[in-house]
Amino acid sequence: MRVTETVLVGLYLLGMTVVGVYFYRRARRSEDDYFTAGRSIGTFVGAFAIFAAIASSSSVMGAVGGGVALGLPYFATYAFGVIAALPLVIFLVAAQLSRSGVRTVPDFFRQRFGTAVQVTAAVIVVVAMTFYLVPQLTASGLIGSYVLGIDYQTAVIVLGLGFTLYAALGGMWAITYTDLIQGMILLVGVMLVALSILVAHDGDLAGLLDEALAVDPAFGTVTQPWMSYFGLFVAFIWFGIISPSVVMRNFASRSAFVARRSSMWATLIYTTLFLCGAVVAIAGAAMGRVDELENRDFIFILAIEEYLPTILAGVMLAGLLAAIMSSADAMLLAISAGVAHDIYKGVLNRQASERFVTGLGLVMMFVAVGIGIVIAVDPPGLIAVMVGWVGGFLLSSFGAPLVLGLWWRRATSAGALAAMLGGAAVFVVLMLGGWLPTNAEPVLAAPASLAIMIVVSLLTGPATREQRELVDRYHAVAPGAGASD
Repeated sequence: MRVTETVLVGLYLLGMTVVGVYFYRRARRSEDDYFTAGRSIGTFVGAFAIFAAIASSSSVMGAVGGGVALGLPYFATYAFGVIAALPLVIFLVAAQLSRSGVRTVPDFFRQRFGTAVQVTAAVIVVVAMTFYLVPQLTASGLIGSYVLGIDYQTAVIVLGLGFTLYAALGGMWAITYTDLIQGMILLVGVMLVALSILVAHDGDLAGLLDEALAVDPAFGTVTQPWMSYFGLFVAFIWFGIISPSVVMRNFASRSAFVARRSSMWATLIYTTLFLCGAVVAIAGAAMGRVDELENRDFIFILAIEEYLPTILAGVMLAGLLAAIMSSADAMLLAISAGVAHDIYKGVLNRQASERFVTGLGLVMMFVAVGIGIVIAVDPPGLIAVMVGWVGGFLLSSFGAPLVLGLWWRRATSAGALAAMLGGAAVFVVLMLGGWLPTNAEPVLAAPASLAIMIVVSLLTGPATREQRELVDRYHAVAPGAGASD
């Protein structure tokens, strides 16, 4: 056991749990409080919450591990895709979703397309977000085994249940404010690692890159088929638009203007994170130790061990846990809302009390993390690759129905349902078949979903008057809306 790092990580986990307990009463007051924090989140808190929701273990350990294992072009593809996602959010969906007044992504599909589409979307959310927990739990197991001196499987269980506790207790209120703290810790931690690396090499980043290329000449080359890069880029550039764990931040913003501005600042924060991450990836490759690792995502922890003193290493390990927890809690809330709000109250029992719905949501978080733990005990691949699968699946399922639902007045319920099912089916078939390079599935599945939606909508149209009026409402700017929001 590493005593100093264990104490710091333990204090960090205790602090997050205290926040969850503090917000417990407020979160259980209503579904709006539990799932959207009363729609009261401002720009500063919202920006870090969006950043933290996207900045999962994949953005730190996964991107660096994938970059060292598969080459710097792979890291760059990942980074450019994620950074470009948020500007796309600003222009395509942030304000429109905020004006919809709904609580969840499936709730939006119910409002725009009806109950059948809502239930289908809720099932997809629950499946995708549960699998998305796996890379987060994988990373927590790697960190826990390193810090606590326990085996990987035990670390997965202990830390998985730990970050579920505060999310389940405090809902979106706790998740948003812990994400503010976690986002700051993560950003400062990665900056500390990058700065320490640069200081150790006298600021000579070019020289460090030469060292990395001397150790592994393939580090600077394209090592994967072009469709892998393109598929990864497409999946991540759309991730902020179609991931329920991120989209729900728009519902929590106090106005459409605030939702857009939060995404803008989150873009700048994320850019800083990836610039520092590139330095860590180059240093990791220069260490020449990746081949000795059973799990190559562990290279980030080796870089911490190599370049940081003990006390700062503890801070950075807490930062890595922050990356995991800040995304995992958002995923848990999306799963919780999908089952409790969209399926149970939306279909099975419309008269259910709000307190029962939030209680069911709390229970579902623990069920979801239990399933995730079972899978994470023997993870199916690199963290970045697993997250790429989730992003591609969500894009193939939700991309066309969500964006066309907001922008195209002729989009029909039949078109949305066919696109959702068709896109998901094409993605799953391609992934299981293994005919395409890794993460390339959305290159074919997403256009297939788009084509299906357009064709079926034209064949089953026109859309109802209510559906056309909803699109107008999504784009209507309220009098006096602006910076004062």
